[in-house]
Amino acid sequence: MEESAIVERDGDWLHELATNNTVLETLNFYMTELTRVRSEDLELLARNCRSLVSVKVSDCEILDLVGFFHAASALEEFCGGSFNEPDEPDKYSAVKFPPKLCCLGLSYMEKNVMSIVFPFASLLKKLDLLYAFLGTEDHCVLVQRCPNLEVLEVQTIDVFQLYVAFNRCLYS
Repeated sequence: MEESAIVERDGDWLHELATNNTVLETLNFYMTELTRVRSEDLELLARNCRSLVSVKVSDCEILDLVGFFHAASALEEFCGGSFNEPDEPDKYSAVKFPPKLCCLGLSYMEKNVMSIVFPFASLLKKLDLLYAFLGTEDHCVLVQRCPNLEVLEVQTIDVFQLYVAFNRCLYS
């Protein structure tokens, strides 16, 4: 459903999915207009679907997903979320990502909250920064902490800036 135009009647669809499913491995409603998603339903889904390896969501406050991340022990890929309190970065230290997470895309991440990625950055193979609010230096800081990175998705810097950032990272 990624980037789909879906008319949402209510948020009960996710609750029904979470309640009646135990085999779901992938859930993707990234960059959609699905806004009535409850974090409790995502957590229930993670508890019931022990093989859930990929979840891409719309704008859900990252702080509200602490229980989901704790329950999603098999999760390898997560995209979406949002940072509604970027001026209070210490609040985000409560967020602990699952141990197998190796693909990450955080929406609307700003420089002052990007430290949320640092504790597990060395595990990342894919980092999607298409919808992050970061500059060249910020990209460089993240890339330096991701020695196993195979895929970096960006849109906010041009090719020359990216070249400069990578050279700076490689030779720092």
